[in-house]
This record gives sequence, C-alpha cells and structure tokens, in this order.
Amino acid sequence: MLIFLLILLGFIASTFGVIIGAGGGFIFVPLLLLFYNISPEEAAGTGLLIVLISSLSGLITYIKQKRIQYKVGLLLAVGAIPGTFIGHTLISFVPEATFYKVFALMLLGLGFFLIFRAPSEQTTPIISEEKLRRFLPLVGVGVGTISSFFGIGGGFIVVPILMYVFGLRVHLATATSIFALIIYSSIGSIPPLIKGSVDWAVLAWSGIGVLLGSQLGAFISKRLNAGVVTRMLATVVILMGVILIW
Repeated sequence: MLIFLLILLGFIASTFGVIIGAGGGFIFVPLLLLFYNISPEEAAGTGLLIVLISSLSGLITYIKQKRIQYKVGLLLAVGAIPGTFIGHTLISFVPEATFYKVFALMLLGLGFFLIFRAPSEQTTPIISEEKLRRFLPLVGVGVGTISSFFGIGGGFIVVPILMYVFGLRVHLATATSIFALIIYSSIGSIPPLIKGSVDWAVLAWSGIGVLLGSQLGAFISKRLNAGVVTRMLATVVILMGVILIW
C-alpha cells in the first residue's frame, strides 16, 4: 500500500508541477512530511531530486513544442546555481519546527497569490527587457536558495516573475521555468547526495509516478485553461499550508 501511495504521490506532484512549470516539489515535499516518517532535510534532498526527474522527463515535450526561451532560462540558472548551495547550508542550522512554519507560510502566500493573480494568456512587462536581463541572475540567487532549502524547485516563483514582470505568455513561462530548473537543481542536488540526505526508497518508487506524470503534464499543459488549473492548484497549496501549521 505504501509503495502505491508513493507512486501516486509522484504522479500527482509531477503532473501538476509540469503543467505550471514548478516541477511539483511544492506538492511532493509537504505531503511527504505529513504522511511519511522523514526529516525535513531528507525530504528537501529527496524532493529536489524528484523535481529534477520530473523536469527532465517533461523537457523533451517542451522542446518539441518550441516553448522554451533559452536565454532567459540560462540567465536565471546562472544566479540560481550559487543560491542552491546557500539554501542547503541554511537548512542545517534551522530547527525542524521553524522549517515547518516557514514552509507553511510560504505555501499560504503562494496559494493566495495564485488565486488573486490567475494568469491570462498575455501580460504586459513591468520593466524593460534590457533591465530584466540584468535583474534575472539576482532573481535566480533567491530562487536557488529557496529551491534547495525546501527541496521544491522554485518554479512557483519563476513563473509569476516571467509572466507579470517579463511579460511572457503562460505557456512560454512554464516551459522556460522547467528548463532553468533542470540546470540549477542538477547542481543543487549534489550537496544532499554527498551528505546522504536522500531517501532512496522514496525516490525510487515516487520516481516511477514522476516519469508518468511529467509526460501527462507536458501533454495537457497547452490544452487546459491556465486560470482554472492555477486556482485548483492554489486551493491544494493553501490546504497543505494550513495542515502544516496545525
């Protein structure tokens, strides 16, 4: 039964994660913390590898669909790579209770943001493309830190920035986020692998579901209304945040 649940968890997290360009770690990690006997550090390390597998699996479909803005993704990744090492260092010094509270508050903030700012098909850039290209590596540092600290990928931050600041259409923003996520999560997964902060049984069984879910997510992402999917996802994220606080 536990094996089936781990496969199902990987499938659900990957499907939703790839659809919105977030990798699925923000679903996978909190549910793993709630229902599986695992430390926050191991959950974060395992979650980051799950995000990497999910993103790699869905990338091929995005390449075929020509939805990736490669230069934007690379600029984000350049800043995110050093950020991943910062996040992994921080998690060793943060008490478990604090980890849960901060994670829960972040999930609640994300959920309410998604509800009140559901994406349209096209947005208007807030700053010029030239300034944003200089700003993206700095954004990447913050994203990389959050990614490795919580083991969630950070795509939920990248996608809104690409949409509401850079002005990318939602389908381009999600694919570009996945591309950048693959680069910096590959580097960010090195410290937990070296330190042994990975539950290999969880990774193996959930990875099966991830491989299936990522393909489904990439396939249907262009066929679903972005606003509906985002609001459904926001409801789930807020619920998980509330449960973690309690």
